Amino acid sequence: MSERFILGTAGHIDHGKTSLVRALTSVDCDRLPEEKRRGITIELGFAPLELPSGRRLAIVDVPGHERLVRTMVSGATGIDLVLFVVAADEGIMPQSREHLAICELLGVRQGVVALTKIDAVDAEIAELARLEVEEELASSSLAGAPLVPVSATTGQGLDALRETLDRVVGTAPARTLRDGPSWLPVDRVFSMRGFGTVATGTLRGGAFEEGAPVEVFPDGRAEVSATRIRGLQMHGEPVSRAFPGSRCGLNLQGMDVDAVPRGSVIATPGRLAARPRVGVELGLLEGAPPQKNGTTLTVHLGTAERPARVLLLDRERLEPGERGFAELRFATPLVAVEGDRFILRGFSRVPGAGWTVGGGRVLDTEPARGRRARSQRAADLAILAGDEPAASLAVRLERAGLEGVRERDLLRAVRSIEGIQGIRAGTDLWLHATPFEALSERVVRAVEAHHQGRPLDAWVGFGPVRGALPARIPDDAIRAALRDAAERGLLESHSSGHRSPGFATRARDSELERRFLERITGAGLAPPALSALAREFESDPRALQRLAEHAVRQERIVRVASGLFFDRAAIDELRERLVRYLEAHGEIDPAGYKQLTGQTRKHTVPLMEFFDAEKLTLRRDNLRVLRGRR
Repeated sequence: MSERFILGTAGHIDHGKTSLVRALTSVDCDRLPEEKRRGITIELGFAPLELPSGRRLAIVDVPGHERLVRTMVSGATGIDLVLFVVAADEGIMPQSREHLAICELLGVRQGVVALTKIDAVDAEIAELARLEVEEELASSSLAGAPLVPVSATTGQGLDALRETLDRVVGTAPARTLRDGPSWLPVDRVFSMRGFGTVATGTLRGGAFEEGAPVEVFPDGRAEVSATRIRGLQMHGEPVSRAFPGSRCGLNLQGMDVDAVPRGSVIATPGRLAARPRVGVELGLLEGAPPQKNGTTLTVHLGTAERPARVLLLDRERLEPGERGFAELRFATPLVAVEGDRFILRGFSRVPGAGWTVGGGRVLDTEPARGRRARSQRAADLAILAGDEPAASLAVRLERAGLEGVRERDLLRAVRSIEGIQGIRAGTDLWLHATPFEALSERVVRAVEAHHQGRPLDAWVGFGPVRGALPARIPDDAIRAALRDAAERGLLESHSSGHRSPGFATRARDSELERRFLERITGAGLAPPALSALAREFESDPRALQRLAEHAVRQERIVRVASGLFFDRAAIDELRERLVRYLEAHGEIDPAGYKQLTGQTRKHTVPLMEFFDAEKLTLRRDNLRVLRGRR
C-alpha cells in the first residue's frame, strides 16, 4: 500500500516521543551525535510504521525543546495527523500546550494521545494524568481523541496504540494539500557518496516522477535553478514515483548541497514563485497579546522562516482569539501556495504557548497591486476563504479587469483552474464576464466613432479599434470582444474588418465628391493626378485620397497607378478596343498603344502596366500580346 499519510509527534521535551517511535518502528530517530550525547531530539527524525491492517504511516519525530520549536513547526506543517505525547509522571507542560496550539493552527484535527512512561507511576497518578490531558484537550481540535497509556520501556500498550492509530487513519481525511503542482518544502539536505545531493521533505500537491524536471527555489535567495530528479527514495527504498502525502528523498541532478538549504522548495516547473507578500486569513491564540496593524512577527511557512509585517485589512487591531484578514509582507520573498498553513511567533512569551501567537492559511499568493481600499481587499479574501474554487477564480479574474490574466500566470497563483468561469481570449488569456462585456461595448463604440470620422471606410480594421483603446488591454482581448460583438449582432464582420449593422459609406463633403467625380469622368483617358486635383480644389490630399478610394470601392472609377484614377467606363471601353486590336494584329508596340489611347506617354505607360497587372496582356521585350497567346 502506498505511503500516503504522515503522522507527526508533538509534546514536551523528554516526554518520550523518540523512545516511543523507536519502540513502535525499531528506528532510532536520534541520528546526530549531539542528539545522542544530550539525549534530546534536535533535528527532525523519520521512520516508517506498518499498522495491523497493512496501512503504512510515515512518522515525523519533532524536537520538544522550547528553543527548537521552529524545527518542530517545519515538521508539523506536513503532517496529516498527530501523535500527541504526554508523560504520565509530569502531565501537561508548557511545550505540550505550544505544540498543541501549533497543531490546531495548522489545521491538524485528527490524532491519538499517547500517555507515556506509564510504568513509572502508580494507577492513581496515571488516572490523574489522564484526566488532566482530557481536560486540556477538551477545548482543542483534539477534543475526544483516543488516549492510550503506553510504556516504551516495557512495551505496555504498544499493540493497543498501533490498533488505535490504524482505526484513526482508516477514517481520517488527508490534511496535506493534494492537488495542483507538485512541491516539496525541504526539511533536510545531505550528500550521498556516489549519488550527490539528496533533499527530503513531505511531498504535497501532485506526484513526482524519476527523471522529471523540477525547479529549485533556494531559501532566502533570488535565483531559481532548473534540474531533474535523478532518483527518488522513500525511507531508503528507491521508487519511480512518489505520491503527495509521502515522505520522500529527491536525488537532484547536478546540484550542490549548499544550493538547496533547508527551507528551500522543489516544485513543478512554472507553477510557483517566491512572493514578497501574500493575502491570508489569520487568528490569534487566546492569551496572545493583541496585535496592532503593521506589527512585525516571525512567519513559519512550510520549512521556511521569515519576519513579516502584518497589515490588517478589516480592522486596526486583532484581539486574542479573533480571526481576520491581512497581508503578510516579507523582507525576503517566500515561496507560498494557496491553501497552505503558517504559524506566527512573536518576540515575547505567551502564557501556555511559548512564543507562538497565532497562525492561519494563505488565501492569495498574488494580491492585487495598486491603491485598492483595504475593505475591498478584505472582501476579496473573504470570498477566497470560502473554499469555492469557481468563486475564488472569479475574484482573480474580476480584479484583473480588462487586462485579464494569462493562464500561465493564473496557474502560478492557484493550485488549479478547474471549473473556471470566464471568457477565454486567444490561447491563454482569461477575462471575467463583466469587464469583458464592457470591453465588447467599447469596441462597438470604437467602430461607430471610426464611421463618424471616416465615413468613406466601408470596414474598420483592427488597427483603428486597437488605437482607440488603452494600450494595457491585450490584443487577444480586443479580438475576442470584436468576435463577441459580431456574434451578438452588434457588429458585422468581414475579412476587411468590422462595421455597424447596415452602415453605408458616404462622403462627408458631397460637393467635393461631385466635383472630383466630374473631373475624373470628364477627363476620359487623360485624368489629372490626385495631387493636381487637391491643389485645384484647395483640398486636403488625404481627404481626397479617401474619397477616391471610396469611389473605387463603389466601382465608379479605377485606380490605374498610385495617385492616378480613371473613369471606369473609359477603362472598360479601352479594354475592349485593346482586345480587338490584339486579336487582329497579335501584338502592339508603344507607338501603337499611344495611337490606340490617343494620349501621351504620361498616361499611356500607366495604362500599359495596368493591363499587364490585370493579366490581360503580357509584355515581351518592347511588345504586348494577349496573355495566353503563343
